[in-house]
Amino acid sequence: MKNGTKIIALLLCAALNTALLCACGDRGSAESSSGDAGSTDAPAAAPVLTPSASDTAAPRAPAEIDLTGATAITLSGTSARIDGSGASEDSGVITITSGGTYAVSGTLDEGRIIVNASGKDVTLALNGASITCSYGSPIYIYQSSRTTIHLVEGTQNTLKDGENYTFADSLSSAADEEPNACLYSKSDLMLQGAGALTVEANYNNGITGKDALEIYDAVISVIAVNHGINGKDSHTIDSAAISVISGGDAIRSSNDSDSTLGWVSISNSTLDLTAGEDGIQAETWAALSSGSYTIASGGGSGAAPSETISAKGIKAGTALTLSSGVYVLDCSDDALHANGDVAVSGGVYSVSTGDDAFHADGTLTVSGGQINVLKSYEGLEGSDVEISGGEIAIVSSDDGVNAAGGADGSGFGGADAGGFGGRGMESPFAPSGLSHTLTLSGGSLTIIAGGDGLDSNGSITMTGSTVLVSSTGNGNGALDYDGSFSLEGGVLLAACAGGMAQAPTNPGQYTVSVQFESTLPAGTYVRFAGDQQEFVFCLAAPANHIVFSSPELAGGAVYAISYGGEYSGGSSGGLCTGGTYSGGTLLTELTISDYLTTFGQVGMGGSKGGNIIGKAGQHGSFGRDGMAGQGGMRPEAPAGTENGALPGDKRGNQSGKNAVTP
Repeated sequence: MKNGTKIIALLLCAALNTALLCACGDRGSAESSSGDAGSTDAPAAAPVLTPSASDTAAPRAPAEIDLTGATAITLSGTSARIDGSGASEDSGVITITSGGTYAVSGTLDEGRIIVNASGKDVTLALNGASITCSYGSPIYIYQSSRTTIHLVEGTQNTLKDGENYTFADSLSSAADEEPNACLYSKSDLMLQGAGALTVEANYNNGITGKDALEIYDAVISVIAVNHGINGKDSHTIDSAAISVISGGDAIRSSNDSDSTLGWVSISNSTLDLTAGEDGIQAETWAALSSGSYTIASGGGSGAAPSETISAKGIKAGTALTLSSGVYVLDCSDDALHANGDVAVSGGVYSVSTGDDAFHADGTLTVSGGQINVLKSYEGLEGSDVEISGGEIAIVSSDDGVNAAGGADGSGFGGADAGGFGGRGMESPFAPSGLSHTLTLSGGSLTIIAGGDGLDSNGSITMTGSTVLVSSTGNGNGALDYDGSFSLEGGVLLAACAGGMAQAPTNPGQYTVSVQFESTLPAGTYVRFAGDQQEFVFCLAAPANHIVFSSPELAGGAVYAISYGGEYSGGSSGGLCTGGTYSGGTLLTELTISDYLTTFGQVGMGGSKGGNIIGKAGQHGSFGRDGMAGQGGMRPEAPAGTENGALPGDKRGNQSGKNAVTP
């Protein structure tokens, strides 16, 4: 089907407002209500995202140009006057056949500029030029060694084409549909300068460079029925301000025949992209750093992901690297996706998506940055997931963090399943034994999940991090793993009400697993007090089971566990600080006698959903080998996989006299 018949859906992207830190108010005693595992009364609250200096764009000094001696092309109506050599005009078509600099100004109501200068370097200085061509590309670079389009400082320039191309001249090809963009180049193309360019592409694409495309300095606005800006072999953007509304991809590099090409590099720029398909698509790798990047794709997170069209925010075929910058993404498909590895070392992210927020078919690594996932199907997903730094807050309708995921309809297609498929295409890494890993060694992670909070189709290893996770789904748990969960450090608070609770199998620091007699509603306070210590939690979602581990828990100490009551301080993702606890109902007094001490009906073990241990009102303990201690037993795991509704979130800074310190 001809691309020119596509209809652009004008996607109105609502601003994603960041909420201020919210304290956990008095929710009353749990005695008044048993709660609902699929809902929460806790208000949604997002962390305050604070960009660092490295996240802010640091543009280069704009390129300048000296037009002394340049050939002057003055456009007027349907013709042009040429002062100088190297160019000619015939019936509104200006043809450039020699290398050099050409200064273009005025208005061409019907006509075009064609560059046919084989092996020569050509510079077109657009100095307040407006070109409309109803039958073809207003600027068509057929041959050159390299063409530079310089937007003269302080000028506004426009290019506009028609809805149908005739391909009537000898340099065009209807069979190859070439050219097919308002600005089309078959050789290396660079746009630079402190001027502005508006492109209205009514036939197909906005700007296409079939070789390398580089964009610097300029302010560029593109509206295209199909793709916005395409650098086929490579696409470099630095120090530019670009706005694109497109029916297809907004920014792309599409060479799929050479593994060294097809890449996108963006830095120190401001991008505002509204795409019917992918916001940014690289056939091989993509790397983004310092700048501001706002992307809406596929109608936004409120639209159902397509089974046939990829509508991701940023997508890479081999690897996606994000080192800094400020990102706001609202996507129907995955927000940030790679068919290989994804590495996040910095940046500030506000993400709403109808599918995964961050997805890697290979390894997903987060070593820094501030990530706030406001809405997602799954928050972080990869064959392996490694978190060693950063501040992460996730709200998901299914799993918060998922190592592997399998063929769960999470919508990544993969290299062996159609490459960049939409949601619902089968995963190329279905469950395969216990080979997948979730590793937590640093940073902070706050999750409210409608499915499992932390899910690994293999093992979980935690040596650091502050992890605060709640699961609200029936048949789901805050912790879910197939192999083992080795806990050697960090702070863990895991709460759920779905009947599938698990606890670490091999803790190397003191850990408590507690089952309550009924489901406590969101906003309920829970206190552990003993040995001159006090830990107070505010449940971010309904829960009847919690697991808590901290280096500050004291072996041999007796802790009084209470719930309900009031707290005068604030809550940071569930950890309460800076106040005083009062009132409440005493549940039990529990002696920390082993690395894993349990009370009530709690989960433990490596099978999905956990194994039920003990009876309500009893308590027991486990040694480091995970074997049952007093009051413990290991019957079969219960069945159940239904998801629950999605609650809100609470998150803030961890400080004050009652803080839990990793």
